[in-house]
Amino acid sequence: MVLLFSIYFNLLLSYATGLVPFRYSFRRRRFESCTPCVPVAIVLLLLFAAAQYKLGRLPERMKIPKVGMQDIIHAVENLVLNGNCVLIAVQQLRFLETYRRLLTDLLANARTFARAGRVGRTQQAELLAQLVLLPCAVYTLHTSIYLTLVEWAEINIVHAVLFMVSLIPNMAHVNNFYALLFVQRLTLGEINDKLANLWTICIRPGDATQLPPPVVEVLPAARRLQLHLVEYQQCAGTVQTILRQYSLTVALYLLILFQELISKVHISGGNMPAVLMQQLTFFYQFTHFYTLSLGNDSPFELEAMGTAMILVYGFDTAQLIANCYAISEQSERIKSSVHRLSLIPGQDKYFHETIKTFLLSLNHSILKINIAGLFTMDFELLTGMIAAISNFVVLLMQFHIE
Repeated sequence: MVLLFSIYFNLLLSYATGLVPFRYSFRRRRFESCTPCVPVAIVLLLLFAAAQYKLGRLPERMKIPKVGMQDIIHAVENLVLNGNCVLIAVQQLRFLETYRRLLTDLLANARTFARAGRVGRTQQAELLAQLVLLPCAVYTLHTSIYLTLVEWAEINIVHAVLFMVSLIPNMAHVNNFYALLFVQRLTLGEINDKLANLWTICIRPGDATQLPPPVVEVLPAARRLQLHLVEYQQCAGTVQTILRQYSLTVALYLLILFQELISKVHISGGNMPAVLMQQLTFFYQFTHFYTLSLGNDSPFELEAMGTAMILVYGFDTAQLIANCYAISEQSERIKSSVHRLSLIPGQDKYFHETIKTFLLSLNHSILKINIAGLFTMDFELLTGMIAAISNFVVLLMQFHIE
């Protein structure tokens, strides 16, 4: 139930932001092409970018004193947000059928896993956090910050709500990428479990009586292994298709996450002992508000919400990387399972030929999630991001930026 709710929530959000230019057939339970839906969805997506362009400019009264290149920095951030929306719209127009097939398969596979009850509570909690809780938390915190600043800087409430509006389609699009890979990750885990069962049958034939009779009697071991090979090849092909459609937009979104994490660091010093002279304080900066232009101290609410934003953005980044890394890990586990099957004695020639074909396919299609040819989504990337942010903090401490 949680699995389907999370996916349905993100698809509804995608519909609302113009990311799904199709109509859904409840009778056939699939997305179907609809010519009028395409321009409506594209225009809706571009409206988000236009609102961001119009309202996302840095107000003069909120610029940070004695800090240069602010206009350039904020212009680049808005360019990435708006450019990503335009890029998504262009990709949708070019690959409509591919998007339709991916989203239809996503719903079909999600229903299959939900009916079978093969998704653990931990995995369902991960999906709920990524698709539902994190987007709500990010945008709520963004809006809350602006509403908090109304008292000090007289920011319009509508402006506060719409200032980062193009972040919504960006989040929904990346969460579609997350959900698609999550389902493929479950599929790979299922293939690995089937290979483990096959090993049990081959090495201890007596345990085969515990399996359903049709599986044991109708399909020999070699035939079952071939079916698992086909399933893996289909899964690997789907992952590569997902990467071709989503990798560049995901790379830009990760750039936004990295920039937002860096932009929320503030170094404050005071009349304290030497050991505590430079104290690292987190507060909500949101790039545009490093301090209040009137010289007022940062309100406590901003500091609390800023710390929450750092945690939310950090968790979002870790979730994306962990999901992609789990794909690679499952692929390596399948390779180990096939190697173990190759060591079973007494099997026929057809069985060993299928093993060789399977291993050859695995050697050529180990699923490492490479984003736009720029970087591989694994924990080394997360470590590098942490190192870069740490270096940035050290530089701030050396320059005594307040």
